[in-house]
Amino acid sequence: MYQHYARPGPEEGGEATGHAVAIFNMTRDSRRAQVMDINTDYQRLWGGAREEWVGATPNVVEQEAANQQILAQLHDVLNTSVEHAFEGIGGREVSRRHDGSCRHIEWRITAMGAHQHDAITLVLTQRDVTDQVENEAQLKRLATTDMLTGLVNRSQFDTMLKSELSRQDRYARPLSLIMLDIDYFKDINDRYGHDVGDQVLVEIANLLKGNLRQVDYCARWGGEEFMLLAPETPLEHAVLLADKIRCVINTASLPTSGPITASFGVVEAQPQEAVKSIMKRVDDALYVAKEKGRDQVSPIELVTSTRFA
Repeated sequence: MYQHYARPGPEEGGEATGHAVAIFNMTRDSRRAQVMDINTDYQRLWGGAREEWVGATPNVVEQEAANQQILAQLHDVLNTSVEHAFEGIGGREVSRRHDGSCRHIEWRITAMGAHQHDAITLVLTQRDVTDQVENEAQLKRLATTDMLTGLVNRSQFDTMLKSELSRQDRYARPLSLIMLDIDYFKDINDRYGHDVGDQVLVEIANLLKGNLRQVDYCARWGGEEFMLLAPETPLEHAVLLADKIRCVINTASLPTSGPITASFGVVEAQPQEAVKSIMKRVDDALYVAKEKGRDQVSPIELVTSTRFA
């Protein structure tokens, strides 16, 4: 029996604590793989007793079709490695459990020796990295998401804008940017308190998400400002979208005694336009909407403010 003493860990049914190991063989003329031995961490990972696994097909992932595909890949690699040493294969797979949950399995298969009579002994080493993957995803969410509203944050929006501007340059497709600011938001905080102000921001973020297409991007830009990026959208259509959202905000039931309004600046990206340029133009357009009395949409072409004299 293959001897491997696992670190102390949870009983069967819990998470695997070390490296799961299965020793198996495979013949050159068949894709069938048969387990010769397993360690206790393999039992913890996949369940079952050692006696049940000996002679069975090793589990790389839970799903049989995916498992067979990996073993077929292994067989093909082994047959093309006859003249050279087999260096192994590996990867990271999502394994779905019967209850619908997922776990991420990092695995590698290496040779335990050379071919013997057209058969080779192999070692499958696995590690459950679900916690690591979930922690990485959580860190990414924290780095790219505004914690109050759940929208992407300013830093992530900058990345998205650069990517969309590059795509617009390559394919010469329209791209518009909308910046909105909640009118008199300081008065809301002063009158109702910052908790209510936060509720207003959350509700408006939800209104934005509910009135945009899946291809659009929406971010909290800072304070009471939000930014919308609309790919495949010329200026005139972006103006209509901004006015639609303005009306939705006006008529929404928000945690204040009266209606809340917002002002909008709208621009369409120009060919080869830099991020700094388009951001200045949309900010200028929003400034004009504010100067004209708020609760309105201002495209950059209509800018006539003395601010630009």
